Amino acid sequence: MLGALGVGLAAFPRAEPETWTIVVGGDTAGYLAPCGCAKPMVGGVMRRATVVRNAASERTVSLELGPLAGGLGRQSELKAETLAELTASLGVDAIGLSADDARLGSGVVASVARLSQDRLTTLSLGPGSALGLPRTRTKGPFLIGAASVEATQMATRLADEAVPVNAAVQELVDEAQTEHKVPILLLDGRLDDARRTAEAHPELALVVYRSPGDPPKEPVKVGATWLVSPGEKGKHVIRLEWSAGSLRGYQPIKLGADLVDDERAAALYREYQDRVRSENLLARRPRSKGEAFAGSDACGICHAAAYTVWKDSQHAGALATLDKTGHDADPDCVGCHVVGLDRDAGFKSRALTPELADVGCESCHGPGAAHVADPGKGKMAKVGAGSCAPCHVPDHSPGFDFAAYWERIKH
Repeated sequence: MLGALGVGLAAFPRAEPETWTIVVGGDTAGYLAPCGCAKPMVGGVMRRATVVRNAASERTVSLELGPLAGGLGRQSELKAETLAELTASLGVDAIGLSADDARLGSGVVASVARLSQDRLTTLSLGPGSALGLPRTRTKGPFLIGAASVEATQMATRLADEAVPVNAAVQELVDEAQTEHKVPILLLDGRLDDARRTAEAHPELALVVYRSPGDPPKEPVKVGATWLVSPGEKGKHVIRLEWSAGSLRGYQPIKLGADLVDDERAAALYREYQDRVRSENLLARRPRSKGEAFAGSDACGICHAAAYTVWKDSQHAGALATLDKTGHDADPDCVGCHVVGLDRDAGFKSRALTPELADVGCESCHGPGAAHVADPGKGKMAKVGAGSCAPCHVPDHSPGFDFAAYWERIKH
């Protein structure tokens, strides 16, 4: 039955013949919701939850590839914990611990493991690891394990013992053979790493790896092993089928605006937003010293025509767009909707600095208090396409073209 997958899988003769669905998501990297000013945006855990929950059945295997969070700090911790709760709610069968998430420290990793109800797994830490994470997870005919090509860095961050990736995968394969299961690997690595791993361990049925951009249109095949990736930032889900000892039916699913948000995921996301707000993470954002700002109204005194163009633009209502979605206290979002959030003299709150709310004149032209006080001495820097670049990045503003957009706000 499993001979169709090649000699390597002949050691796993008891895999069940019925059709199984495999759903692969992840590489969220902190993008819990779509982010950007170009519509429609793609991604978000609420849409992903809809796909995963709709696919759920007794014969569905749901996999989550790390990283969960995309950085360091308190907000990344909250993101990781929120995703852990969501995976438990969805009944995800295994989450692969990534080296990026290990940077958050053993306390956060332990919290994620607990909140996910022990779905967080890795073979990259020694069997005697103090964290006690499951080394493998079982569902139906499958044995699922996770390994990182950065095992040394992971173990260092968690004050633990590292298991090299080949040794970790060999442990998975050996256990699968003993248990008469089909091995699936969640690999914290790129395509080249996945290829090398599949070549060294042809017994693997499936390797899930990390890749930039969108998922490949077709799975990569190394012998009988399929290599698949959900792409980056949680924008897609991959659906596969396993039947009669082989994989088939590869389907990348884009998490677009046509998908309805899952209600339970939406509730968890609102709880995350409430935690960000209640801990006042916006006020705890790192800031650098800099010159004072004046506010756009001060610019309008002398530059009336330019001020009118700005006032009639979407930039003038940028912060209000965050109010509608509950992101007005989110440090990830507010910086591109106000003036100078990264400066000690910049926006702090509507109550304290109302003149710096929204994308104002000084978002592009730089701090203007010195110019307002003495226009002759306080010269303003020239602006151009580079002034837009910090916020209009491809991820958040796909298709942005300075020449075309400038025509809408030129002054």
